[in-house]
Amino acid sequence: MLRGMYTSISSMITLQARQSVVNNNIANINTTGYKSEELLTKTFDDYLIVNHDDYKDGVGHRNEVGELSFGVSIDDTFTEYSQGTLYETDNNTDFAIVGDGFFRVIDENDNEFFTRDGSFRVDEQGYLTTSTGYLVTGTNIQTGELGPIYVGNDRISLNQANELTAGGQEYKLNLYNFEDNQNLEKVSNNLYSGEGATEVLNSQIKQSHLEGSNVDYINQTALLMETVKEFEANQKVIQTIDSTLQKIANEIGRI
Repeated sequence: MLRGMYTSISSMITLQARQSVVNNNIANINTTGYKSEELLTKTFDDYLIVNHDDYKDGVGHRNEVGELSFGVSIDDTFTEYSQGTLYETDNNTDFAIVGDGFFRVIDENDNEFFTRDGSFRVDEQGYLTTSTGYLVTGTNIQTGELGPIYVGNDRISLNQANELTAGGQEYKLNLYNFEDNQNLEKVSNNLYSGEGATEVLNSQIKQSHLEGSNVDYINQTALLMETVKEFEANQKVIQTIDSTLQKIANEIGRI
């Protein structure tokens, strides 16, 4: 009976974590470039249950009853990096990636991060930045140096080779990818950090477009409802076991 309670409790802990992931997906359904997440679970190791109730000639012999699992636990969080839907905007500092890759951005300490959110703007110093102030980087075609993109007061134009013209300079708006995107670490402001970035050469950037999130609202809503129902079912199991244990304790106490 206690084993059943442990199994239900472990399931509830996992379901609570799954609900948090699903709620986060739904909350970010309108976040530019957001990638949906999924909670992965694994079962605990099975344990062999044995007793010595197999009596022969008055002697108890080992009897294998079967295997028992103590439920499921959290394994990892999987990020779905599939393409989100593109939509057109009237802003020439908006960019959307078609295919694989991430924009490279840096903070004030030159720490690099990567993002699919191309809703850029020009800061007071005339540099192209993310909506939260991180500097967007590109390769200066004349000097070959990788660094922040200076726009100034000019209008930005982008050709099919992902080459950007602004501020009297030409830049290659580089895209980067990783051997395994699942190794990326999600940080705040829709950014990722990771090691071993390599340049992507076969993806296109569309100007005056943004990439929507790839969250499937119907699927996530259905999963949320399923999670709530499973949580309630496990809750009832625990309540039943608890009630039974209380009854047993009271009756034994009277005896």
